[in-house]
Amino acid sequence: MRFLRYFSMALILLALTGCSGNFKNSLDSAKAAINLNQAITPDYISSLPYASTLVTVNDSRPLLLILTFVDHDPLTNTYRLTWLTQDAGSIVTENGRIVHTTGFTSDNLDTLMPITSSMTPSSATSPSSTVATPFPKLASTTSWQARYDWSPGYRYNFTAQVTARSLGMDTVITDLWHQEAEQIQETVVFNNLDASFNNLFWLTPATETADPFVVKSIQYLGPNMDKVEMLMVKPFVPPRSNTRETKTKDIQS
Repeated sequence: MRFLRYFSMALILLALTGCSGNFKNSLDSAKAAINLNQAITPDYISSLPYASTLVTVNDSRPLLLILTFVDHDPLTNTYRLTWLTQDAGSIVTENGRIVHTTGFTSDNLDTLMPITSSMTPSSATSPSSTVATPFPKLASTTSWQARYDWSPGYRYNFTAQVTARSLGMDTVITDLWHQEAEQIQETVVFNNLDASFNNLFWLTPATETADPFVVKSIQYLGPNMDKVEMLMVKPFVPPRSNTRETKTKDIQS
């Protein structure tokens, strides 16, 4: 029985943040690692020195995105991850949720953020708001309010009610590994738009070394907008909240 090791990008990225030139070089190297003419095979994915995700938009041909930046908030112990395509399009995730996109041909998600009772009306609706509010952890009993902003067209300040429920355990299978995960459905309802959609997340259980993380998701950027499926073929694995060391996690193959 063999195991596939998944690498955290945190240590590499910390070494690069001291110089903007080095950071640009790292992005160039990351983009160069994705060969558009290369078939996406298990051997090719394993050979990449980056965490990576397979992304399928509206059931089209899967694209391989690689993790190029990790932003860790020590106060909330949350990780904001930036996944990059070879042509510089990007998807940003936090707690497995897509919170920002660039490079989509029709609509892009400018902002997804939670609204809390402590927010003032101006901070909850300002397009330039930078309030550092962590997203609720994915759980079957989660209920929260979200704000969506989209581009083009300066479509800001759309409020939705988000309610989650568990659909039970499921097995996520790839050519590289398989993983038991809880399937969680989040229903997003926009009362003012008379619209709704369901997002699905596959959440791994916690281990001695790693917090739960989303290994697969199917999400919509907004009502009647692109469907985005993300499969973490080489996941970024957050270390346990009560540990300080950056660790890796094995997924059984």
